[in-house]
Amino acid sequence: MGSAHRGNWAARPRRFFSEGELRAGERILTGQTARHMGAVLRLGSGDRIVLFDGSGREFPAEITSVSRQRVQVVLGDGVPVDRESPLRLRLAIGLSQPRAMDLVVEKATELGVAEIVPMETERSQGWLGEGRGKDRRVRWESIAREAARQCGRNRFPRVRPMAEFSQVVDQEAPGALRLIFWEQETEQGLKHALTGRPHVSEIQALIGPEGGFSSAEMAGALAAGFQIVSLGPRILRTETAAIAVVSLLQYEMGDLGVVR
Repeated sequence: MGSAHRGNWAARPRRFFSEGELRAGERILTGQTARHMGAVLRLGSGDRIVLFDGSGREFPAEITSVSRQRVQVVLGDGVPVDRESPLRLRLAIGLSQPRAMDLVVEKATELGVAEIVPMETERSQGWLGEGRGKDRRVRWESIAREAARQCGRNRFPRVRPMAEFSQVVDQEAPGALRLIFWEQETEQGLKHALTGRPHVSEIQALIGPEGGFSSAEMAGALAAGFQIVSLGPRILRTETAAIAVVSLLQYEMGDLGVVR
């Protein structure tokens, strides 16, 4: 990348997420965002920033005052800025270890996934007991918001509540290409599954937990219209498989590598 491009990137104002609908005018920021601006980044009066609220718009803003617990800004008019992929990619991931799940949510957001479905399977990790699903979903939504802030997205992927494998495969998805990835598949790779499908706009991709999917689950997915796909001769960890699948699909059918 040339020096001119690096200069343009460095000149971009910092982005921050703000809860609630944003409008032009004065606004007071509090909580962690305000503390991060003042105490960590040392931003002050006159500094320019960008705020977004997940609606698809960005709001240029200027800081007018900073204190320990609050930052006052003046917002300009919101500008629609679309950095979403043309491919609607819905990723269902078999419940795995907490760190792996957090990583998948973060990287899937950066790579432009539209929807993330944590999925209970026969071989899922059992750490998410009764009553913990809601708290974990709140954490994943927070991770997705921060990843969206960092990567420049102005919309967040939808993090669905935990679902059973049977609920995911039985859900209707008219027009979507449905793929389930299995380490025991020996006949069809991803290249073959995508051959002859140049205009796919929606893909539903299923990734198993540690230990993979069971034969019974694969039979159920096949009966529901999923194609069984291999990622190659090596067995990948759940988080590696998820990142690889999303990257490959966005490159082939989405906007990864596309300059706008």
